[in-house]
Order: sequence, then C-alpha cells, then structure tokens
Amino acid sequence: MGAWWVDADLVEPVALSGGVEVKCADVTAQGAIVSGGIVHGKAAYRIVGGKGGWGTSLPAKPYHNDALIKVATVLADAARECGEAVGALPTTRLGPHYARAAGPGFETLNLLAPGAWYVDFPGVTQFGARASSVYTGDGTRSRIDPAAGVVDIATDVIANLLPGVIVDGAAPATDVEYDLDPKRLTVHVYAKRGLSRRLDAWRRIILALFPEMRYRGMWEYRVTTQDGDRLNLQPVRVASGMPSLARVPIRPGMAGLRADVQLGELVLVSFADSDPSRPNVVAHDAPDAPGWLPDLVEVGSATDFLAKASETNARLQALEQWSSTVVFPTGVGPSGTGTPPFQAGAGDVATSLLKAQ
Repeated sequence: MGAWWVDADLVEPVALSGGVEVKCADVTAQGAIVSGGIVHGKAAYRIVGGKGGWGTSLPAKPYHNDALIKVATVLADAARECGEAVGALPTTRLGPHYARAAGPGFETLNLLAPGAWYVDFPGVTQFGARASSVYTGDGTRSRIDPAAGVVDIATDVIANLLPGVIVDGAAPATDVEYDLDPKRLTVHVYAKRGLSRRLDAWRRIILALFPEMRYRGMWEYRVTTQDGDRLNLQPVRVASGMPSLARVPIRPGMAGLRADVQLGELVLVSFADSDPSRPNVVAHDAPDAPGWLPDLVEVGSATDFLAKASETNARLQALEQWSSTVVFPTGVGPSGTGTPPFQAGAGDVATSLLKAQ
C-alpha cells in the first residue's frame, strides 16, 4: 500500500531535480526527487514513485449529489490537484453529501481507499489489492527466517518480485525491498509470519494480557508531512503491523533543538511508558542517507541567523571592492564617491539562536 521509495547514491556528483527514471535489473520506474543533492562531491537522492504530488496540501472541498457522490469523482479531483496519474477508479459511492478535509492528498486516498491503493513502477496510482502470484524464479535464497517473516533472494530479475508474491509457500508478501550494491542485487521479501492455530491462540492470549507489548520497542517510520513542530508518519514496512501516526512530537537528544525535516526522512519512534497514545520521534535519519540534512535547524529561542560562509565572503568582497574606490587623506574618515555596501553594526555577531538554512 502506498508509494514506492528509492534511496539512490550516484557514482558522479550529478545535480538532479523533478521527475526521473529509475532503472534496476529488468525494471524501469518513473518517480520524482523529493530530497537530496550534492554534498562534499557526492550525490544522493530520495525518490518517490509517481509525480511526488500526493504530499500536496489540498484545501477543504464540499461535494453534493442527490444521486450519491461517486468515490471516483473525489479521487479524480484529488489526483488532478496533486498532478498525479491514476488508473481505474473505484465504482463505489458515498452519501449525498461529502466534505473533503483539508490536508495532504494521500490522506484522501487513505480515507476513501484504506489499504487499497499503491503507485506502480510506471508511476500510476492504482486502486485495489495487488495481484497475488507465486514466485517461480531461480533466485538463490541467501536467508530464510520464518520467525521474522523474511526471505532474502539474490537475483538479477525483480519484475516478478512484488508485494503480493508468494515465496516458498509463505504468506503473500506485504513489503519487498531491493538492495543493490556493487557486488550483487538482493531482494528482501517480507510477509506476515505464519502461525499454527495453537500458536495463534497463544499470541492472542498474550496480547490480551499484555496489550502494551508491541509498543515497548522502537519502530522505523517515514515522514509524510510536518505540522509545525510535529511529524505525520507512516510505517516503513506494512509487515510491522504498526499504524500510521499523526502529529507525533520530536524528542531530540539535545535540549533546545528543533528542525524542519525533509519529506521522506526515516525516523525511529518510541512509545513513552509503552503507551500507544504517547509516540515520540527519538532519532532521525543516518548522515549518509539522502535528505538527512534538515531544511532548517534552530537552537535557542531568538531570531538571529548564524552567518553563512558564502554570505560573509560576499560581504567581505563587496567591502574590499568599495574601499578601493575611496581615499583616506586625513585619517579622519573616508572621502571620495560611492556608498558603503552595508552599514557597520547592522546586526550583532553574538546571538542566542543559531539557525542553519
């Protein structure tokens, strides 16, 4: 369910933006860059399937039709406003009145097609469950872990390894991850763990006695949008069984720190006191991940910015050029023509707030 994502490290420091074509083995996918760039002579990008528009903030919109409102009408409007292409739309209808809530476009999809939409490799948003298939390829199983519900396959063909695929009699895959490194291509196929009736009964008994058990660990989530100082998140893997989370507070490791993060950033979520109503973001993306660098970092509570080296150098160069055009004959003050490029004392050097942008 949802859009596919790619983290790409490029061999050459090439500047990219907008729509891109991603090729891996026998698959060509259409996506859009949402974050990343060139840092220290290296290029890395985070790419989302489609046009990258489902995160667009849509205004509230009312609908009325005495013959009942088509779900297809609401979804088609959202797709058009987000600039996304859609496949066959649902034929179901709503009541005579429907109010689309303001918010990201994907929230409209989640409400009207919960767990039943995805972006395919051509970049088109499709509705309904993915087709189930049985894997008949000859990829080498490099890891089989029934307890974790994962099978790793080394292969050079991936078009037949999609969510919904059944590998070696396991349950249909909920998540599929392609890991390409200089040595080989490995596909991680995740599925719900199969349990016998007896074990499943024990599982339900234990969860009934200890409902907080699943909230004792940390879970990996992806940032969908930022709402002020809080993040809206979706689980990275459907197989985790964790729900999407809204307006999750950030608990940074250093006091007085806040940031505007990049769309698609991967974060770790922990639940305070194992309480499902108290999620907190406790860690951000790895420094070598595309888009790990926030758009804005603040330390403190004032309004001054930490000076950029480029801006400081530009001012120094402007001052040097201006000073070469004036004469100081008496040592009392400058004479000649020209206006100073900026006034001395126009801003303090020391500040109680540091911002990097």
